Amino acid sequence: MFQPKMIENEKDICCQYNHGQPIHLVMLDPNIKMKERFLCIQCLENYDQNGRTMGFKKLIQHIEDAIEKKMSNLADITSNTIQNINMCITSTQEFKTYFMKLLDSIIRIAEDWTQDLLVQRQQWNQYFNLPQKQEIKLKLIDQSVKQEEQCNVIVFDSSGSIMVSTEKFEIKVWSFLNGTIKLVQTLQGHTDWVQCLVYSKKQNSFISCSFDKTIRCWQQLNQYDWISSQPYQQHTSYVFCILLNQNEDLLFSGSNDKSIKVWKVDFNQNQLIFLYSLDKHNNQVTSLSLNQSEDKLVSCAKGQNQIIIWERRQNNQFEFKYFVKQSIQEKGLKVKFIKDNQFIWITGGEEIDKLYVFEIEQGIFQENKDKAIQLIANNQILDEYRFPIVYNKERNLILVRHKTYIYIIREINDAKYKIYHQLNCETICIQGTITNNGQYLVYWDDNQQGYSTYELLNQ
Repeated sequence: MFQPKMIENEKDICCQYNHGQPIHLVMLDPNIKMKERFLCIQCLENYDQNGRTMGFKKLIQHIEDAIEKKMSNLADITSNTIQNINMCITSTQEFKTYFMKLLDSIIRIAEDWTQDLLVQRQQWNQYFNLPQKQEIKLKLIDQSVKQEEQCNVIVFDSSGSIMVSTEKFEIKVWSFLNGTIKLVQTLQGHTDWVQCLVYSKKQNSFISCSFDKTIRCWQQLNQYDWISSQPYQQHTSYVFCILLNQNEDLLFSGSNDKSIKVWKVDFNQNQLIFLYSLDKHNNQVTSLSLNQSEDKLVSCAKGQNQIIIWERRQNNQFEFKYFVKQSIQEKGLKVKFIKDNQFIWITGGEEIDKLYVFEIEQGIFQENKDKAIQLIANNQILDEYRFPIVYNKERNLILVRHKTYIYIIREINDAKYKIYHQLNCETICIQGTITNNGQYLVYWDDNQQGYSTYELLNQ
């Protein structure tokens, strides 16, 4: 609380006759000059007026009480004003967040609308048997860059000019130009094999996860320098896969501890905040995918009948919905939403080599047996979870690595899928992806012990 204090020194205040004695009494008559109002002991001996007076100490206290009351009222008014301003700031920030999300949603709707129109135009052209370039040819661009140690994942930035890959514990940043790569920087931070990467489509940042049970955010400072966040650990075992939503404010991570963790992402601050855990799988979680509306999350774990649908509720939190029933008793390691109401899942065992399509019927996802695709049979080896399924809607491309083959798949007229190209790498150890524009395929394999770049050409 504010305590008023008199500026003048009491000892410096004198009576009108300058007796040099302490002031004891003050005359309150406003008609008397200020200097003549103060009376000391000696002045009182000759004082004969009947005007109103007050003790000097009491007057000082009276003045201080009045000032303190005014300051108290001012403090209350100031506090209330500050509180109202803060409420306005909070409301403005909420409106800003709401409209940013609304604008992002409008942009996504417009983009989807554009792509739907392109697909309709393509289907219309096909209906009239107009010539179209349907076949895909892979043109080898480069195989000169070697790396003896295994690469586990490759991702690109939105422009396709930066490629990021891994080598054991390290993360490698490459420049990418017309299918050729050049090493720019090697990043260190993880203490065990890096397993998965996701690159932001909005800024030069990416996220990594590792066998060291942690997740890190990486932010580009300049052309050559990157900064790592602290290691974030909520999983109790290896982290296999990570997934970023379209708004890039949520991250999902799947682990050997059988759980899915959900994180709040802040790329500007280069940090994650743990939100909650999804726990229904009874085996290691190897693949995650969101539908286009982002109201459903599908996950699969290493084991039979381990596909789960999670649904976003009104509180924007995802919750368990149901296990997806399957017609086969086979494990699978990779799953991917292609449409809001459709996802694909690929077997991972020795006995069955197929791509299965699941679609919503009667409110739940069910297997559509007519749309399943037979892949190259190989009952000698298992598939592995690395090299996730990639879907490029603009070019109607689905990239699938199964066992020793890389498949390029497209949707055809009757809403079924067809293999348009298959590349046999003659090894199970293949990790790669395609650029965001669908122009280049890049992968590392242990036969070549290096990176191969192909251009995807329509024939």
